[in-house]
Amino acid sequence: MVQVIWLTLSLRIVLIVCAALVLLFIIRRIKKSKIDVMDSIFWLFFSLSFVVLALFPQVASFFAGLLGFQASANFVFVYVIAVLVMRDFSNTTKIAMLRKKIEGLIQEVALRG
Repeated sequence: MVQVIWLTLSLRIVLIVCAALVLLFIIRRIKKSKIDVMDSIFWLFFSLSFVVLALFPQVASFFAGLLGFQASANFVFVYVIAVLVMRDFSNTTKIAMLRKKIEGLIQEVALRG
């Protein structure tokens, strides 16, 4: 079993501050109608996960030990990177579908004109 180093207080504070900033940013975007509801739900849950990891460092320590990380902070960084990479892949897929739709619409408009 790997001895896991817990999250430092400074990292826990950074996680809570980041979560608060994301929450404020999302609320501003929602008020200005500049973000989709499903996108805002993702970001709200993502920031909530920061709060959970900060308030309950044993969660990060559990997963760090389970996955073989020596420090909980390393798990948190990998978690954030993995979630953002998955989100990027999802956005890339959506963009590709939208490009195909735009190409189809351009062709349809060109044939009508």
